[in-house]
Amino acid sequence: MTDAAGRLALNFDVMNETDVREIIVRPLLHRLGYSHGSEANIRTEVSLKYPSAFLGRKKPGKDPALAGRADYICEVISYGRWVVEVKPPSEAITTDAVQRAHTYAAHPEIGAAFILVTNGRRFELYRTGALDTPLLAFDHDQLEQSLLPLFNIVSPDAIKKLSNLVRVDAGKPLGRNLASKLAIVGGQITYEEHASDTPLVPREAIEGLQLPVVGGKVERQEDGRIYAYVEIGKAAAMFRELTEMMGAADDYDFYSADEYISTDPASPTIFQNLYENSTPPGARVRAPGMGEVAMPFGFGLKAYTQAVGYVDAGVFRGTMRLDYEVTVTGLNPMLRPLLEAQLGGRIPAHSSFSGVGSFEVKLSD
Repeated sequence: MTDAAGRLALNFDVMNETDVREIIVRPLLHRLGYSHGSEANIRTEVSLKYPSAFLGRKKPGKDPALAGRADYICEVISYGRWVVEVKPPSEAITTDAVQRAHTYAAHPEIGAAFILVTNGRRFELYRTGALDTPLLAFDHDQLEQSLLPLFNIVSPDAIKKLSNLVRVDAGKPLGRNLASKLAIVGGQITYEEHASDTPLVPREAIEGLQLPVVGGKVERQEDGRIYAYVEIGKAAAMFRELTEMMGAADDYDFYSADEYISTDPASPTIFQNLYENSTPPGARVRAPGMGEVAMPFGFGLKAYTQAVGYVDAGVFRGTMRLDYEVTVTGLNPMLRPLLEAQLGGRIPAHSSFSGVGSFEVKLSD
């Protein structure tokens, strides 16, 4: 049903939190320029490596505990992000609700610039760290006239501008006691807890895996972002065959919009990488346990990696989160039972896996 202006007429009295997320908030995020799996990405209900405020200590003791978890993270990859906290229409937007959302937004692994709290009826946008007065506040019936001010604060272009990216001198240091250019001379990545819903990416091939960091560099780009090129050593045979089949790389390009690389575990630097690759049906690849085969289906991979860390005695150390999307196309229905029997599970058209881990990357001038 629509109103006289042609807008969707909403009965807030019968709506719950899920209705607000899917009927009101998600379409709004699309209008602002965000979509899942893009460089202006939408992430939902992201779990954290550490549920307290300080990075690098698995037993944080008296560190403040995480009190909330935002429903959406809207991020312009390698530039910045903001979060949306959704409440049911029956629940008012209180100071406690805003503070709970702020606890999550201000967490070192998130580092959001803004917080939007809404119950569908009411919208309140705050700058992280400044909760006394909202930057914007409006009711649902004012959404259309408030869209442009909101766009000018949290759209992808606005987030890029907020990062204050300017041309800088090539010799500007990367951080305290850090030169303007650094070499990556070693290190290690450890893959920890992972979850997968596809036999193409077996969890047991990843959990506990340790890969050496064998080289790379860190430098500042002309637009001001810090760029890290990281070379990863070859894995054990099964995982190497798996990554080759997926088309995954052994080197990665990470970017951060921070002006300097942090030396403070309470305020770490966030680096991000977005990688996409596809393999057409019929391409010859190495499949785990099967040797070289012609792909009986098309295979697509989209990988998002976030590394959150700080420099300590010449070592960039911290935690990482990985989210992968796998797409299978063109699979012959007659071959499906045979392949699923060989791989030990159903092959869905769209699947995902995610995980967390830790790293230490050694730096040198």
